[in-house]
Amino acid sequence: MWVFECTETTTAAPAAVWERWTRPECWAEHDEGMEWARLRGPLAVGSKIELKPSGGPKSTVTISRLAPLTAFSTQGRLPGCRLTIDHEITAGDGLSEFTHRITMRGVTAPVFRRAFGNDLAAGLPAMLASIARLAEQ
Repeated sequence: MWVFECTETTTAAPAAVWERWTRPECWAEHDEGMEWARLRGPLAVGSKIELKPSGGPKSTVTISRLAPLTAFSTQGRLPGCRLTIDHEITAGDGLSEFTHRITMRGVTAPVFRRAFGNDLAAGLPAMLASIARLAEQ
């Protein structure tokens, strides 16, 4: 198993962060590693998100957890590996803290970590800073 997470703090309300995170069509605006993404159906557990990472193949993930304004998760399948992305938001003292966690589980997790996981992890701080900046506007 491989896990990497990054947390950012912002003056934006949790709803503003939530709005950026739960609209896949906006993901390319704050994620340089994303060409495009589309939500297929409503924002609900079981709905699919199609996405195209820069330089990678089109793929589909499934919303596996949804707690409005506080958390959601997606899961994708790779050969011999399950990729989970958790998004969590907490608020207090006029600030919002949000965390993006990447987890790879399975026998091929080390292979996929080397193939693209380290690049995902390296891009997280800039991506979260961009989300904070856009949510504050």
